[in-house]
Amino acid sequence: MNTPISPALSGSFTFLFDATPSASPLNAVVALSKGAQTGYTGFATLVRFNTSGDIDAYNNTKYAAASTIPFAAGVTYHFREVVNASAHTYSVYVTGPSGVEQTVGANFAFRSEQKSVSSISSWAVQANSSNKGSLTACSR
Repeated sequence: MNTPISPALSGSFTFLFDATPSASPLNAVVALSKGAQTGYTGFATLVRFNTSGDIDAYNNTKYAAASTIPFAAGVTYHFREVVNASAHTYSVYVTGPSGVEQTVGANFAFRSEQKSVSSISSWAVQANSSNKGSLTACSR
């Protein structure tokens, strides 16, 4: 599911969203891109609920996280994604049921295939087709 962002965002900005996984583990992402995308390589930033039951984000060529942040099915997580489109970097923070914000990743690089993207005009929720669950998300 792609949702347009209008007007497109450039420079430095903060994107806020809530996401609720229906299962844990899961393989699903909330991602930002220039234009609507259907494949992971088209997304500049990706925040993932992963198959190990943790939250991570894409950094240049692979998923990584500053620390292990487990997630639970049916729980809503609040995300703050700080993007610098000009520098092609982003930082991701998540607040779970404890109410404490945790760093998923700081100054992560856009996905390598999107390293020249200088504006963001779409966000998407995408789950792997082999999932036994889903991810719902809404921007704040």
